[in-house]
Amino acid sequence: MAKKYSCKNCGAELYFNPDSGKLHCEYCGSDFEPTEYDFTPDEENAEDQVIAQEGDDAHAEAGAAPTDESVSTDDLVVYKCPNCGAEVITSSKTVATTCVYCNRAITLAGNVKGVFRPDYVLPFRKSRKEVETAYKKLCRQSFLTPRKLYSQTTIEKIKGMYVPYWLFSFDGKAAADIHAERIRTFISGDDEVTEISGYDIFEEGSGVFVRVPTDAMKAMDNEMMDSIEPFDFSDLEPFNPAYLTGFYTQQWDDNIAENEPRAKARAKTALSAELMTHLKTYTKTMIRNEEFSWKDQKTELVMIPVWMMYTEYKGKKYAFGMNGQTGKMMGTLPRDPMRLVEVGAIFFIITQLIMLILRVMGVM
Repeated sequence: MAKKYSCKNCGAELYFNPDSGKLHCEYCGSDFEPTEYDFTPDEENAEDQVIAQEGDDAHAEAGAAPTDESVSTDDLVVYKCPNCGAEVITSSKTVATTCVYCNRAITLAGNVKGVFRPDYVLPFRKSRKEVETAYKKLCRQSFLTPRKLYSQTTIEKIKGMYVPYWLFSFDGKAAADIHAERIRTFISGDDEVTEISGYDIFEEGSGVFVRVPTDAMKAMDNEMMDSIEPFDFSDLEPFNPAYLTGFYTQQWDDNIAENEPRAKARAKTALSAELMTHLKTYTKTMIRNEEFSWKDQKTELVMIPVWMMYTEYKGKKYAFGMNGQTGKMMGTLPRDPMRLVEVGAIFFIITQLIMLILRVMGVM
């Protein structure tokens, strides 16, 4: 069932405000804590959630890969907008969106049941105004930035969205066989002597890894999402869909089994680096064999705030993003050498106008 959050004072619609961290009423100015609005999705009647289209609503287990990554007509459902009453067609995986008719927020709380229900949400802290200011500043860093990128039409493409993430916590242990060498060069009589001493070393190390993040949406580029880290998970709040109002959100489609190797790879890199810190006195080191073991694994599903924009220029796609909590940016914008011609032409015209004015004034 499509749901909206109404002001307890005037009845108007509420939106989550990143500046205050509360639900804000644009009409009477009231603010409310998201926790003031109860969330009990498992008690909702599934028959009330879908206005049109009946289908298979069974959820995939979190540890199993979805069998169909494409979006077909069977993946589409129709919801009635709680604001204007229009029927909104969207993906069955959509959790929060906006009505294409009245542009009001629609939260589909029924789509966060079972394995799709997040444990926590990391609320937005950076507002739309802040991300637009940062984007314009990025554009101004080069006069070769195409004017299209400055247009309001392009800027409006920036969307706030909650990206589902898996957070992995576990204890890790590493053991490595390492060959190390100390190389010493000295003069003996008339000769320069190089002395190489070799050592076989066995190193062990361990570490506790808490909430290693991996994004859980196949459509998101992993390297791009990694680049806007880190996130401060001390700000996590127990999940409540009230935090999603006004932002775009979808269910995860990249499961635990597929993301676990990514999290473990990051942990392996950290453990390997820890082992090698003890070998700084050697000139050269080489790992011959390395083994890792893990225990006490825990996985949490969390909604992470991100500002995203995708645009295309001269047939090439570009992405811009911002960490919705810290403001860290990622992505590159296109550069067009033809802007030099435009700038030169403008400079020439201005110069000619100045010379014309000076001639009329009799200065030249």
